[in-house]
Amino acid sequence: MNIQSLIGKFKTNKQTAASLGVVVQPSALFFSATSGTELPQHVTFDNVSWQEALIKVLRENNVTDLSLNIVLHSNLYQTYQIEQPNLPDEELSSALPFLLKDLIAERVTDIVADSIALPMGNKRQVYVVQRALIKELYSALQKINIELNQVLVEDEVWGHSAGELANFLLLQRSKRGQFKVSAFVNSQCAFQRTIRGVTPPLTGVAASVLQLDGIALELQRSVDYLSSQLRGTSLHQMQVCCDEEDQQEIAQALSERLSVKVSALTESNQESGHVLAAVLGVMGEAQVNLFPADIKPKKNHFSLQNVVAGWAVVAVTLLLSAGYLHYQKSQLTEDLQLVRSQESEFRQQVASLNERLKEHKPTAAKVAAVARLKLEIEAKTNSLDAVGEFDESQQLGYSGIMRSLAELGRNDISLSSIHIDATRLDLQGLAREAKAIPNWVNQFKHELNLVGRTFEKLKIGRNEQDIIVFELKTKREKK
Repeated sequence: MNIQSLIGKFKTNKQTAASLGVVVQPSALFFSATSGTELPQHVTFDNVSWQEALIKVLRENNVTDLSLNIVLHSNLYQTYQIEQPNLPDEELSSALPFLLKDLIAERVTDIVADSIALPMGNKRQVYVVQRALIKELYSALQKINIELNQVLVEDEVWGHSAGELANFLLLQRSKRGQFKVSAFVNSQCAFQRTIRGVTPPLTGVAASVLQLDGIALELQRSVDYLSSQLRGTSLHQMQVCCDEEDQQEIAQALSERLSVKVSALTESNQESGHVLAAVLGVMGEAQVNLFPADIKPKKNHFSLQNVVAGWAVVAVTLLLSAGYLHYQKSQLTEDLQLVRSQESEFRQQVASLNERLKEHKPTAAKVAAVARLKLEIEAKTNSLDAVGEFDESQQLGYSGIMRSLAELGRNDISLSSIHIDATRLDLQGLAREAKAIPNWVNQFKHELNLVGRTFEKLKIGRNEQDIIVFELKTKREKK
């Protein structure tokens, strides 16, 4: 086992992102364009089977780790038409070999079959291939780490070769093959016939007009037969794709001899293998696949080797877990001993502190003495605050107020009484006019010692001489 296949064992079994298409023809293999590989467009093979040629070219070009889609030539499979069986679709694929047991010479276990419904009548077209061919191919590809994805038939691929044209006739011949005429309805092969008695070439120096007349006669018979069978479908166009021939010349010659329009499938006289490889690269999901899932060997996950390996892994896991738990237990035991020693020390410290606390606990007499001292301190503090306020008022003095009142002297205001203390400023006097009183009071805001003083009571009247008297008080009198 090489290193590539060994690495492939550990990879997922799902289809890889890269894929490669291979078209098998009687004389060569044709490869679809795939990024990441440097395969030639086609490889001819002589004196070896196409399987050996395929494996050889894949090895030589180091192609690996991709999925493979193979298109088989019609010589490699057989076709049969059977009545539509009364079976559900999920059971049809497994029942096909038994439905063909009267038509084939092989045992039903030796073949692989798949089918598709025909557009005409209640019939199915069945494709059959030898199971041994598919199994050997799958095993050979597995050895080089390539996954076989699909095994297709060229009859289905030809149905998508005419582009948007879904209903058409096809005259086709591969190199070293025979001339065949096929009819496609909705891109499905509804009819196929091998034209015998006509040998190539049809064009060129060695061509014969009788050959063209002979093949035209056979083609016209097929056209007439299909016209009677496919009444609801019109087949008025025939495509030509014949290797080793001038396809334009054949199309021109057949157009003069047939009742349908004939044209070359490609303008560049491409070989059939190149055409099929190009169509395979753009074709969607195929309806016929001759690689069933049951061919892939089922892996026995409960083999003796896997069971022993599993028990070995479990045993190693248990031993590692036991070792880790033992180590963790020893660590926790040491931590527990350390915590217990610390707990003992803390208990001793608590006992010592409690003893010291008892020594410092105050007696009732001390508590009462402290309370009395606090009351005495509070009383002295209140006295100091009162003295402070008295000292502040004394420091402030009344000279500033008297000086400010003198500065505000007016001819229309005369003061007869001034009463000043720490919180009061009461004034009595005479005024020439009543409005002179508020004007005079309004001037207090310009004097530093009078600013901010307000009066709660203003009393205005006249005396016996009919002169205006007023009285300003900073506090209302208690009734």
